[in-house]
Amino acid sequence: MAGKKKSKKLPFIEQFRHLKEYLMLAGIKQNPTKMFVILLSISGFIDLSLFGFLAYKVWEYELKWVFILVLALVLFTLGYLLIFFLVWLIFLFMIDYLKFKRRIALEEILPEFLRLVSSNHRAGLPLDTSLWKANRPRFGILAQEINDVAKNTYATGDLIKSLENLGVKYDSNMLKRVISNIVEGIKTGADIATLLDDVSSNITTIKNTRKELASEVENYMLFITVTVLVISPLMFGLTHKMSGLIESVKSTLAETMGSQDPQTTSQMPMSLNFSEEGGRGFKFYFDLFVFLMIATNSIISVLLMSMVKHGNVKQDLKRIPVYYTIAVIVYIACKALFANFIVI
Repeated sequence: MAGKKKSKKLPFIEQFRHLKEYLMLAGIKQNPTKMFVILLSISGFIDLSLFGFLAYKVWEYELKWVFILVLALVLFTLGYLLIFFLVWLIFLFMIDYLKFKRRIALEEILPEFLRLVSSNHRAGLPLDTSLWKANRPRFGILAQEINDVAKNTYATGDLIKSLENLGVKYDSNMLKRVISNIVEGIKTGADIATLLDDVSSNITTIKNTRKELASEVENYMLFITVTVLVISPLMFGLTHKMSGLIESVKSTLAETMGSQDPQTTSQMPMSLNFSEEGGRGFKFYFDLFVFLMIATNSIISVLLMSMVKHGNVKQDLKRIPVYYTIAVIVYIACKALFANFIVI
């Protein structure tokens, strides 16, 4: 059977072709080519900085220059590709978060705006004029979009096309359905005012239902919050104190046995080593471990609570630094509190 073989498209490569769409959905008014060059430049700066740091270390330890040549070859080829891949992933994450925040901000004010449009239309104003008259500065991003819709409508005389252009600017199925209903109502000659009231009521009902479902899981949210912000830092602080006690007991035993029998002390195995070497001993690395664990706990707990409460992991991302800061403060406070409890 003759037929053309379709080439498989790599998802990662395909994302570059949709960069213009991603920027539009995120509300970034930037040329895609310029943005791509910016990402390449950021990757190059990171790559050069890393090469400079490693080259300095090679020179500091007086290693052979062949190491620098090999290092440059690796960093400026595979290293650059890896760095750009990571920068691109971070960029996509930021774009996705901006798309989500724009969608939430728009859907929050959409029911009130539709009610105002319905009231204006019932008063006898045409639909395009009703949209423009219902616009308020407090509507934020929607206010600017309605101004653009009004300008395009008065310039082209095509309200339907202007509304459809508005729908593709946001990653919102709710907005697309609202615009689809309005367009169908215009084409079929339906009562637009009644249609807008029904759509507004449905959106409000959906929002209230989501809030009711979210309120039913508050007990689980409270348990996770207390565990991450209080119990976990408290246990880390207690463990830090116990490590200090073990070090004190070890030193006391060594001094006592050394004063009695130095030869026995020299033969006694000491598997635990809490000595400070260069100012970085066990306690330093333990604190580093705790800070990393607190960061991990904060990220996972916020994502989990956001998924359970809102049905997505992006809703409460702004809480991550707040949770991390509070947990670190509690850990430092517990560490200072336990330091005065038992002293050997």
